[in-house]
Amino acid sequence: MSTLLVYVVYGFSVALALVFVYFFHARWYWHVLSVLAALAVGFSPPLPGWEGLSRDLVYGSAFLFLLVWGLAEPFVHRFHHHRGAGGAGFSPRGA
Repeated sequence: MSTLLVYVVYGFSVALALVFVYFFHARWYWHVLSVLAALAVGFSPPLPGWEGLSRDLVYGSAFLFLLVWGLAEPFVHRFHHHRGAGGAGFSPRGA
């Protein structure tokens, strides 16, 4: 397996997690559960009969997705302003 494939798969996993954090706001406890699930995936033993590079890619991308989605919430939504937040935001139409 080429190193480029590993970077592409892991990069896609991280990018997808960041897109989900940016566009879909979830409660704080879902992010805590996501980090705990990432740790469970990371520390779990591999399934019997499934060894090799494909297992590493699946486990690694699931771990990265859950960890990034769980930890990125406070950093992303600090700068992301929702529309219609009680009139506190900028309105391009002046209304």
